[in-house]
Amino acid sequence: MLNSTTDTLNLKAEAVLDPSIQFQQPLSKNLKAPKFIFLTGATGFLGAYLLDELLRKTTANIYCLIRSSDAESGKQRLKNHLQFYSLWEETLSSRIIPVIGDLSLPLFGLSEQQFHELAEQIDIIYHNGAWVNAACPYLTLKPTNVLSTQEVLRLASLIQTKPVHFISTIGVFFSEAYSAVQQVTEIDLPEFSSLKGGYRQSKWVAEQLVMIAQERGLPACIYRPSRIMGHSKTGINGNFQDALCLLLKGCIQLKKFPSVETDIILVPVDYVSQSIVHLSLLEKSPGKAFHLTNSQPTSWENLFDAICSVGYPLEKVTYNEFLVAVEHHAFKHPEDEYNSSLLLLLSSSETFPIEKPKFDARHTQAGLAGTSIACPPVDEKLLATYFSYFQKVGYLPSVPKKFTPTTSSVAPTNQTQPTKKSSAFWKSITTSIKAKNQAFVIQPVPRNGNLPLSFAQERLWLLDQLQPGNPVHNLRAAYRLKGLLNVEALEQSIQEIVRRHEVLRTTFPAVNGEPIQVISNNLTLELQIVNLAELSTQQREAEVRRLATVADQEPFDLAHGPLLRVKLLYLAEDEYVLLRIIHHIINDVWSDTVFMRELATLYATFCAGKPSPLPELPIQYSDFAQSQRQWLQGEVLKSQLDYWKPQLGDPLSILKLPTDYSLATLPSYQGASQFLILSRNLTDSLKALGHQEGVSLFVTMLAAFKTLLYQYSRQQEIILCSPVAGRQQPETKKLIGYFNNLVLLRTNLGQNPSFRELMSRVSRVTLEAQEHQYLPFQYLGSSVGVPGTILSRAMFTMQNVLSQPQELAGVSVSLMEMEEGISNFDVSLSVKEKGEQLMGVMRYKTDLFKESTIAQMLENFQILLQDIVANPHRRLLDLPLLGEAKSPQLFDEPQAAAYVAPQNEIEQAIATIWQEVLGLETVSIHSNFFDVGGRSLSTIRVYHKVREICARQISVAELFKSPTISGMAQVLSN
Repeated sequence: MLNSTTDTLNLKAEAVLDPSIQFQQPLSKNLKAPKFIFLTGATGFLGAYLLDELLRKTTANIYCLIRSSDAESGKQRLKNHLQFYSLWEETLSSRIIPVIGDLSLPLFGLSEQQFHELAEQIDIIYHNGAWVNAACPYLTLKPTNVLSTQEVLRLASLIQTKPVHFISTIGVFFSEAYSAVQQVTEIDLPEFSSLKGGYRQSKWVAEQLVMIAQERGLPACIYRPSRIMGHSKTGINGNFQDALCLLLKGCIQLKKFPSVETDIILVPVDYVSQSIVHLSLLEKSPGKAFHLTNSQPTSWENLFDAICSVGYPLEKVTYNEFLVAVEHHAFKHPEDEYNSSLLLLLSSSETFPIEKPKFDARHTQAGLAGTSIACPPVDEKLLATYFSYFQKVGYLPSVPKKFTPTTSSVAPTNQTQPTKKSSAFWKSITTSIKAKNQAFVIQPVPRNGNLPLSFAQERLWLLDQLQPGNPVHNLRAAYRLKGLLNVEALEQSIQEIVRRHEVLRTTFPAVNGEPIQVISNNLTLELQIVNLAELSTQQREAEVRRLATVADQEPFDLAHGPLLRVKLLYLAEDEYVLLRIIHHIINDVWSDTVFMRELATLYATFCAGKPSPLPELPIQYSDFAQSQRQWLQGEVLKSQLDYWKPQLGDPLSILKLPTDYSLATLPSYQGASQFLILSRNLTDSLKALGHQEGVSLFVTMLAAFKTLLYQYSRQQEIILCSPVAGRQQPETKKLIGYFNNLVLLRTNLGQNPSFRELMSRVSRVTLEAQEHQYLPFQYLGSSVGVPGTILSRAMFTMQNVLSQPQELAGVSVSLMEMEEGISNFDVSLSVKEKGEQLMGVMRYKTDLFKESTIAQMLENFQILLQDIVANPHRRLLDLPLLGEAKSPQLFDEPQAAAYVAPQNEIEQAIATIWQEVLGLETVSIHSNFFDVGGRSLSTIRVYHKVREICARQISVAELFKSPTISGMAQVLSN
């Protein structure tokens, strides 16, 4: 039931109404003339018109559930919303009462007392609120669409029984159980077995809860409207994210029209709102369902004619040709958020659903008989009204002055561009959506037990046990602040962020040798201020960098914390530097943006003397960690391993780059970095090449980096690591915490491919890795058997995170570039877009490479990129050898100790573990673990395997105090 895929989701098991919700109280006495009405979803498109209709057709006061910081701002939000639709009337406004809450929370986020007081007041409930999103899976929508319905029914059962009017969707019948020739009546029950689409599934489950409540005595009605569009007279539409609106804009923008077989069934919002309110006030309505559909739809073909008649020139193309056109436009305009919405829409199999059944609406027709309420046909007049409004508000462009409508038949093949195979870029969109659909649901967990670490946190904790306090995982950020700073408001803002995010108050002690999370209820973080104003400008800048380096090197104690430090360096009255040092175990790059965005919001608010406007977080990082562990087991874990084992199962080639120095005996993280900025022309050429080959910029740059590594190593197989954000669930995007995972990208460069062919190979591997990104990085060693030496050789990153704020309430903010002095990999390349150029940062271990070597490597990389865009057809062996890459000289590996066989059972067991982990046939009992290929992640594998045969608790540091087989055996014997 926790798997969100359609094949395994048991909708019937989801439809369980809390047994405590019973309807034994007497009915409200004010049903004919209700005094108080409760409405959810008032800030939605239909909700605005429902609210307006209820104000006009009743004399009741309307309680509107709304998310806001307080009642005053909630009332203002409702006013702005109604004004948008030209519905606001000051004379009616006194009857609108905002209820500050959240549809997705138990009791709507109200206290029990508030919830009961609300139940005591209201006479009727209209449940219209829902998260309408065709791309989201059921489990993402469940809290808002399903659990909220249970809370509505709970509200209806308390004090007095209140009728519930539930707005569902006709889409609950869009399944294979109903054919196009079948007529569905209003007494038919929707079938769930083949129902697809998270939104429809959530509405089906919610309907079941209402039906169960009806069986328990609740007078309830269900309303099932078709696709709701703008007002029939004004065309006003507040739902531009609707599938039809997106497609219309896409067709007109691209001047192309996909040829598909489907009907357009839509109903104007004024017809739906008037019908619901009128039917809800009839005495005979309770217990019925109403189909609010259009008896006069139009075909997709007629829509083409209507668009052309308005004045937009369109060319009819096949569906695949339309997809190619959308891809091209998305590549050309990556900044346009509309493209993302259209891509998400077209990637869904539900965009053009199966043929729809016909719907009988006898209950609706009988209830509306004798009124003026009627649904207008979907004809040129109605569509022209909508097009006129879309043009007025700028959603659609103005009609060209001159146009020649193209033929209504599909254009001949020789008149259109050749059909292009659906690209890897397109597949990346569907892969991303598939990953989101596979993501587990995060459930809040109690805080009274031992809370586990996430898999990523566990890996860092074990590495810290090897070298306690090692600052390699300290993350530093230095922000230059210019302007008159309110230090008190800054400190208050940071303290509020610490209060909001439990992970910033978390430490990681060990219980029986296993780490747990301990969350402090209160943590006062001191903002230490250092005065540098008396120094000269040059001295100040030098001291800022010195203090930043010193702060970065100070160790953190994971068991006791705190794991966050902040310092404010005072340079002048209007200039400061904010230093923030945080351990990676509670932070990642995405978290930096969350931190700074919240800081900007809170600082501005506190400077104005107002309370925090940020809503409380529904889940915390510890909820994610436990939910992740509960999910990643059994069949889910097996499916991940089933991909990675064959992908990485053959003998793997360890990357061997020519180094300037011998490999260190002990793992060292001392590093440096150098920068490369590509010209705008080269950047544009690289993007164009990727688009031409149908791959993302990530794939283009990764393929180029692998080509560079090939030129240095002459190895036909290149394996490197790449990070993934690990934030598939929407709620994780607002959390601070360590969500990253690393995946291994293995590419075979054999058979002398052209760069174009190599891009295709890299793209395929990348997409598959994204789809199977959930396997924890340490499992690549422990469960898949990847040697630890491979896991720390090379990494490639394409940074793509949200921008950070540039000011704090008038104080400018800029991130200072500083040398970190650390490298987790032998060599790594990080690329990001900076303005209209690409910037690369190459980090490297100074124990292996000279500064001049890396400078030459970056120069070679730029030359290689220029050659690639000029000659993408050139084969690998025909590429010019570059600089010092012509004759790589591999530094001699540390010489292994003379072979001495294990002398006892413990040494034999340890030797077997070393051989398995390091991929060695034999190993001497006197060989140093790090001389024969051991790395940090290898130590974790050895540690876990030794723990299995060890009769007592032992720490990582204690085990590796003497990193030889004989030394470990002695430790275990003692």
